[in-house]
Amino acid sequence: MNKTKLLALLLSAAMITGSLVGCGNDQKTPDANGEASQISSSQSSETSSASVTETKIEYTNAFSIETMENGIKKVKDGENRELILVPKEIEVPSEYADSIVIKTPVERAVFLSSTQVCSLRPLNKDEIFKHVAGVNGGAEQWDAIPQIKQGVTDGSIKNVGGDMGEPDYELLASINPDIVFVYTGSYPQTDIIEKLKELGINYAVDNEYMEKDYLARMEWAKFILTFFNEDEAANNLMNNVNTNIDNMKKTIEGLKKPKVVFASEYNGMINVSNSDSWLGNMIKDAGGESVFEGVPDDGLSLSLEDFIVKANEADIIVYTSTPKWMPNMEALLEKIPQLADCEAVKKGNLWQYTDSFWMGIDRSDIMAEDMAAIFYPEKYEGRELQFFVKVADK
Repeated sequence: MNKTKLLALLLSAAMITGSLVGCGNDQKTPDANGEASQISSSQSSETSSASVTETKIEYTNAFSIETMENGIKKVKDGENRELILVPKEIEVPSEYADSIVIKTPVERAVFLSSTQVCSLRPLNKDEIFKHVAGVNGGAEQWDAIPQIKQGVTDGSIKNVGGDMGEPDYELLASINPDIVFVYTGSYPQTDIIEKLKELGINYAVDNEYMEKDYLARMEWAKFILTFFNEDEAANNLMNNVNTNIDNMKKTIEGLKKPKVVFASEYNGMINVSNSDSWLGNMIKDAGGESVFEGVPDDGLSLSLEDFIVKANEADIIVYTSTPKWMPNMEALLEKIPQLADCEAVKKGNLWQYTDSFWMGIDRSDIMAEDMAAIFYPEKYEGRELQFFVKVADK
């Protein structure tokens, strides 16, 4: 992930203001228990340019996909740019002579954000990762996606750089990518986009990180996967996600809502979750009630003393960092010693994110269910959590 964007995400972890796989024909997506459920080969789309699957966009209007004749697709990206995706065996119709045309499925894709690459993971097909030609991060950044880690290690996937700056354009151009996925929004890759234009390299803008709905963030998988002609698989993925979320809501329906706090310390201040962010909306769907519900954005950065007053009302506290940055209770109490007297902490209800949290966009339903399991442990007895862990004593 570009570190500028990572910084945005980590500040979002601190401030939480909201903007921040095996081979074969069977595909899997996690079910309500956090396990993988089969999407049968009859449901799955092979990576075939003949696919004419219609793509239904449910949660966002930030991109669009329109299927035309002969499998041609008219795609609007995050900057409302029109891209014409034409199957490789189809001659480009004359009417698109002046359009941005991309032949599909793409064979060499470069991703300048790790969260974009996550969209490939639900296909559960190693083959799809062979079409990743470049990413912007070394092997050490890809523990959550072994196929990328291995590719960067053995050189089959190039680390084009871009952390805290711009990528190696000479290396990027030598890859001869069919498409480079970039982002704009609050932390735009403006200089990179201008250079790609200069080099004559096709790009597409994926702004999933700007969404305020966690399901809208995940739905950007449809945008990414359409370039690989995996539209049917993307539709099936979101259908399964919708089922999982509906089942979660039914499981917790009518139960007393626990009062929760999602917050972290930054530069001596406590920053708490915004109820109008993707995280805030996930908290609501998972059955939690933030003690800061309704507080305007300018009231979400608090002194330690003011924060503790509200934290004492909470049944559950989630410290919005990971063990990599906040390893145990001792380290946390050095930052916020007053937490030791909070009832939630005394009762063992102090949690944090796992190190894989920020690479979980493609498993947002599982993340929400994990959250519900924290809020209602009696309803999810025996569940192995993927995205939350209790803060270690030592």
